[in-house]
Amino acid sequence: MPGDKCILQLRGACPPFFSPKYDLKRHPNYRYTAEADKQKNAFDLDRLINRRRRPGLNEACTMYEVTVPDDALTEEDEDILNYDDIDDPDAFA
Repeated sequence: MPGDKCILQLRGACPPFFSPKYDLKRHPNYRYTAEADKQKNAFDLDRLINRRRRPGLNEACTMYEVTVPDDALTEEDEDILNYDDIDDPDAFA
């Protein structure tokens, strides 16, 4: 198969066929990708985490205690809160 072609398969369409590959460098938003500029556009998890606001040591915070009566939960809420079936492979079948 030539390097500038690919096999394209569309669901509900005709059988797979050869198609020319799209040159990503010609896309209008290519300049925003990490491939175009790794220093500027690469995802940095540390930068994201450090950007979040954290309270200072001497900053006063308000704490609220919340209680929910047992009769406030519906059966649907109970199903959502029941995590016991996560380990059961047939639970979502």
